[in-house]
Amino acid sequence: MKTVIVVGYSAWDLIFPLAETPPPDSKTEVSPMVTCGGGPAANAAIALSKLGARVRLVSVMSDDAFGRAHLTELETAGVDVSLIRTAAHSRSPLAVIRVDPRSGERRIYWERGDLPRYDPAGVDASWLAGADLLLCDSHEAPAAAVLAFAARRRGLPVVLDAGSVKAGVPELVAHCTDVIGATGFACALNGIADQREALRRLRGQGPLRVGTTFGRAGVLGLDGDGFRYVPAFVTQVVDTTGAGDAFHAGYAWSLAAGGGFAASLRCGAAVAALQCRAYGGRAGLPCATEVETLLAHGSYRDDAPPILPPRRG
Repeated sequence: MKTVIVVGYSAWDLIFPLAETPPPDSKTEVSPMVTCGGGPAANAAIALSKLGARVRLVSVMSDDAFGRAHLTELETAGVDVSLIRTAAHSRSPLAVIRVDPRSGERRIYWERGDLPRYDPAGVDASWLAGADLLLCDSHEAPAAAVLAFAARRRGLPVVLDAGSVKAGVPELVAHCTDVIGATGFACALNGIADQREALRRLRGQGPLRVGTTFGRAGVLGLDGDGFRYVPAFVTQVVDTTGAGDAFHAGYAWSLAAGGGFAASLRCGAAVAALQCRAYGGRAGLPCATEVETLLAHGSYRDDAPPILPPRRG
């Protein structure tokens, strides 16, 4: 069993399906209404635990009702919560997520709440003892950088789920072995529009392997052997909430087990595709057997945009 340390953001989600925007002064019944924990790091932690990894989560949570419910959800999923810091008398980050039932695509409306950041001074490199990999999101970059620096010196893979360019993220990038960003991250970080050139420049900033996810259009990666493209798998798409978080969990799980770059990209794509089969950022998360079955027998989508290479089997 591999051990993964996950650092980053935890929130509480309210998710509902709604195809059309209702008129003013109306009331609309929606079903199902799903409430559950969320946030890139917390979602990835639960995904990794379901895949069979031993997981410790480094995050900040409120002591309000949402925070307490989320902590219980993490513990029930088998995540080690001993490194979570609880901020008293604070408000949990909340996200209201509207899902289009026709496509599964979601729109997120969120508030961070008033949680403090994880104090980098309270981060201890000894937390890495026994770890096989470190996975970070971009929300707690200063704290993550402390562990990333120590992990890379120890020869551990350090994976960054790069959602957006926030304070401390450029410095964190330099300590990571793997940076897989959301659409637009590499371009925003480097101030250019060309996706491929942005990945080349991103790889020149320290990581060994970089990539950009394009949702249902797949993922484009770059390592020392050149560009690699993995299409998205064909699955039922009910709700895309948490698909990116699931991708990074699958990628990290494969990498921690010794998987190569291409194999880890495919594993991430498989976990992401399976997560989309149910409402909520966690309800569709697969076990290892389901992932292995999709990898062995699944088929790829064939609708990549022009910026990406043609489909590969």
